[in-house]
Amino acid sequence: MNTLSREFISAFIEGTKKTLSTQCGLEVTVQKPFLKGTHPESEISIMGIIGMISPQFKGNIHLAFPEKVFLAVMNKMLAENFLEITDELSSGAAELLNIIYGSAKTVLNIHGYQIKSAIPTVIQGKVIVSKSVGSSPTLVLPFKGDFGEFFLEITEQQTNDDFLPAH
Repeated sequence: MNTLSREFISAFIEGTKKTLSTQCGLEVTVQKPFLKGTHPESEISIMGIIGMISPQFKGNIHLAFPEKVFLAVMNKMLAENFLEITDELSSGAAELLNIIYGSAKTVLNIHGYQIKSAIPTVIQGKVIVSKSVGSSPTLVLPFKGDFGEFFLEITEQQTNDDFLPAH
């Protein structure tokens, strides 16, 4: 994970804090980051996933919520009182991740990352378990607010440069 610089991680931390504040009126703080598998897994019910490719990074960004936390966030964002995650409501996870990704992309592209736009997908279920791909470690950034804890996960895919075209 040597390409995950402080600058890269900070762009996603700041993007997450700004997005939750602007879109939902919620203040969050980042907790101590850890590698997936070194802490007990939280019960995740909904996750937005976006693939990211640039000359400096290839991998995935996940925005993962326990059900109670996601409902609290959506209730604030949409000024409603949702009691369960519906297919319609699940698009909120993609929307939040898209805004976070766009914020981080803007900052990182100023520093030469050349990150392209991407479309997030959403997975939902009673309990979702995300696994690291192959030997690729996943950095977990836990965020906490008055409403609970959610996670931004960054998985860098290990690449074999022999398979990349020459430029």
